Amino acid sequence: MKKILLFTYLFCVALSINAQDLVTKIPKDAKAVVAIKGSNVTDLVSVAEFENSKIGKLFLKEMIKETDGRVSNINELGIDLKRDFYYFMISDSLSLKHNFLVPLKDKVGFEKLIPERQKKKIITDGDLSYFVDSYDNMVMMWNNNMLLMTMSQETYSDDYYGYNDYNVEELTEEVVVEAVEAYYPIMTFVERDHDFGTIIQGSVVTHSFEFTNTGDSDLVITDARASCGCTVPDYPETAISPGQSGEITVKFNSKNRSGSQYKTITLTTNTENGVEKLTINSYVNDEETIIEETEIEEAVIESTEVEIEETVIESTESYSNNDDYYENLRKEREAKKLIADKALVAYAKLTIQGNYANGSILKNSKYVKAIGNSKDEATAWIANLSSIYSDLLQQASYGLGPNYLGLYDGLQNFYGDMSLTSKLNFEKTQVSLKTIYTMNSDMAKYTEAMYNGKMNSNFFKFFNEDKMLGYFSVNMSTQGILEAYPEMMSKMFEGYEDDEVAAFVPIGMRILSLLIDEEGAAKILRGDMLFVLTEMKERELSYTTYEYDENYEREEVTKTKKETLPGFLMMLTSSEGDLFHQLMKIAVKESRGEVTLNANGIYQLNTNELPFALNVMFKNDAILIGTSFEDMVAIKNGKFNSKVGGKHKNLIKKNSSAIYVNGQEIASTFPREIMPNDFKEKIDFIAENTEDVIFKTGKVKKNAMEGEMILNTPEKGHNNSLAYFLNMITALMD
Repeated sequence: MKKILLFTYLFCVALSINAQDLVTKIPKDAKAVVAIKGSNVTDLVSVAEFENSKIGKLFLKEMIKETDGRVSNINELGIDLKRDFYYFMISDSLSLKHNFLVPLKDKVGFEKLIPERQKKKIITDGDLSYFVDSYDNMVMMWNNNMLLMTMSQETYSDDYYGYNDYNVEELTEEVVVEAVEAYYPIMTFVERDHDFGTIIQGSVVTHSFEFTNTGDSDLVITDARASCGCTVPDYPETAISPGQSGEITVKFNSKNRSGSQYKTITLTTNTENGVEKLTINSYVNDEETIIEETEIEEAVIESTEVEIEETVIESTESYSNNDDYYENLRKEREAKKLIADKALVAYAKLTIQGNYANGSILKNSKYVKAIGNSKDEATAWIANLSSIYSDLLQQASYGLGPNYLGLYDGLQNFYGDMSLTSKLNFEKTQVSLKTIYTMNSDMAKYTEAMYNGKMNSNFFKFFNEDKMLGYFSVNMSTQGILEAYPEMMSKMFEGYEDDEVAAFVPIGMRILSLLIDEEGAAKILRGDMLFVLTEMKERELSYTTYEYDENYEREEVTKTKKETLPGFLMMLTSSEGDLFHQLMKIAVKESRGEVTLNANGIYQLNTNELPFALNVMFKNDAILIGTSFEDMVAIKNGKFNSKVGGKHKNLIKKNSSAIYVNGQEIASTFPREIMPNDFKEKIDFIAENTEDVIFKTGKVKKNAMEGEMILNTPEKGHNNSLAYFLNMITALMD
């Protein structure tokens, strides 16, 4: 019956999604998915409201500037803000692919955002338009319905260019040529090398290198330089269309030159390589008459044979060979890069089609169940944390192999089948970010043991909620941590390929477990802790510095300054009161006056490193450390006026950890005297329009932990919590 109900639920959720929703472009095996519900967001804050806000006006101003006035308002962007936006990540053995899906309502409107220089790179393929940024491993592709931006991030390099997952051809020469033609113009020369033969010193010779643009895009030559000032190249400054021809004219002046000459001309172009090279060579005779060819050969052989061998062969040819090596290396790298770009384009096309053999993410029951048909403004889902950790670890251990020393298998053992789901909701008077962390059975067992603490109820006798600015609580179990940690570490290193480590870790953890008395350690510190921020107060502090007299002699002086410092009380549970007092007596004896015991039975710590005195005592199975001596005396004598309501008691006791911040009180405590008037007004505004903030993490239930951040907002002056943020930004920017 449960399976039938689950199937019915998933089926209804899937049917409720519009067929045009871009979620259908996300593959079933996506590792992470983030969604922003466009209609939910625009229902909270309309486009007009955003454009009329301070930040909206700045956004429009910058957008008009960047587009040279082609776009003047948000509606002209061509983006459909009423539909949903998505990010998803997939991975293979070579890379992570980050994908952004943006709904479009007007392809032409979107293209107005593209700079003119970038438009030259746009390739049209049917109803698809796209361009590739090889440097950033990115492709941007769009049609009338959507925009896809995909970025590829390497995780492993040994087989970096083995892309065959998307019906991409093998790395053949034909594929490289095809890829080059698809992206770049091609300069096809009749010849790239020219020999002027023997010329008389002082003569000027000229040669034209003819070429044709055999590519599919315009050829642009931006510069031409020779390796010597004696050689001057001339090139066409206008674009050469596909199929058209042109010429590079090279003039060589042999004045003050003699012997063999070898010159290189480098063209800067928009071809695939970015540069094209030509060469000229000649032999310059320093005599005034032309020598017969046979005489030249004899003269060269007899008088310059050694020079030619040493200079031309050892220098020129060596240089040429070295240059050829790096040139070939560069071409190989660029060819592989072209194939990677081609694979990325093929992948992007497949994503836009969305015709996956295994179906879209809507066929993933875990995703559909986790996200549901909620009304949240944004959701995020990570399918398997172990897979994400492994991918990141592969990138960190770049080039060490897909399972370096078994680390990734260890992560799978430790974090396998662990997912994370987050939901962001802007309500009338609060913002809520809820996160559910689902674990495997082993991890849930360890986590539950570590966070199976019990908060000391005596803590609530030691503070007053009306006089606090916030608190931080941790409800852990020292005994649970010490019992779970050895087993957890042994589990993590199962399958580790380093035999010594694989053998040592379990042994070391077992020895640690035998040496430590978990129950005894828990008596010293049980694991529960509460830190209460009681005040932010301006205090006068003394500090030591140095001054120099007229003789440049250094003199130590004591000065005072005012600083705003926190007041707090920290409480830790311990049943070892006798041990506490014994340790503190040793501290009093050995600290040379920094630790003292006063008549009230309270220990005080005064050091130059601390801006205030710390008061320490033991009361009701609790170690108390605080800044207020008066409060400590009242607690010691049982006269402290405590007050803690059910809201805070439940938040502290029922959660593994909790943070509470009274934003209004904190803002109101900042000293106004030293502030400039405009800054003082902003602080006053914050104090008047800020409520409390809560961060909480629940205990483990059914292999899951749930955390939530809640930001409460004022009821008046704002239509909803998203509008509140917009209004706050506007007010603070004025």
